[in-house]
Amino acid sequence: MAAGDWLRVERRFAGSTVTYMHHGIDVGDGTVVHARPRDFAQPLDGGSVVRTSRAEFAAGSQVFVTHEPAGAFPPDEIVARALSQVGRDGYCPVVDNCEHFATWCATGERSSRQVEIVVGRIGAAAKRVAAAVSARVATGAAERVVLRTAVGTSLRLGLRSIVPAAIVAEGAALAAEWTAHQAGRSAAESRLAGESAGFATSALSLALAGAAGGPAGVMAGAVAGAAIWAGGKKVSGLFSGPDAGKES
Repeated sequence: MAAGDWLRVERRFAGSTVTYMHHGIDVGDGTVVHARPRDFAQPLDGGSVVRTSRAEFAAGSQVFVTHEPAGAFPPDEIVARALSQVGRDGYCPVVDNCEHFATWCATGERSSRQVEIVVGRIGAAAKRVAAAVSARVATGAAERVVLRTAVGTSLRLGLRSIVPAAIVAEGAALAAEWTAHQAGRSAAESRLAGESAGFATSALSLALAGAAGGPAGVMAGAVAGAAIWAGGKKVSGLFSGPDAGKES
């Protein structure tokens, strides 16, 4: 590790087993500049940019060097940018956190991949639930949508199955993408991990919902789950046909 390196260290949210990455800039003399809350147990109560020893920054965990996104300035300028902010008050885990600060020092832009993952997944969940509801409305059914299977039978999938499945799948996607990011995988790789987990969970959730209808019901549910995860635009076209099965 050297002056100007963008460092990260794994920490845990207070009172939980969920980890996140705390970021800072290596000054090169055994100290690190980083934005932090006054109390890590109460991150919404404000904080400031501080200069501490690397040991205090690490808090007993392994320190890694971040390479993505790549720095836009030479090491000495990155250090100077970091030092210029020491003592600045203001900290918010959503819009002004340690990653926003380190990214600005290294690239000139404020961004937080961790925040983007969470916000993006929440937005995607809302869109998929809305797509599922729209599909139901499009069929004209008051209580259910009907998915015709390839073998000529149909499966009723009510919102009691569709909405929870969409939420659970997005939760699985969030967990997988977050874990991949924490492991140091690239943004593209972590997104792919999330999408793969979400797709599989969505298909599996609705396949289980259709199990009462036998193999055809399982297949119909899996297709529905895949379609909903794919974005919802094709869902209304898949949901059609007379009732032949019933969701329990």
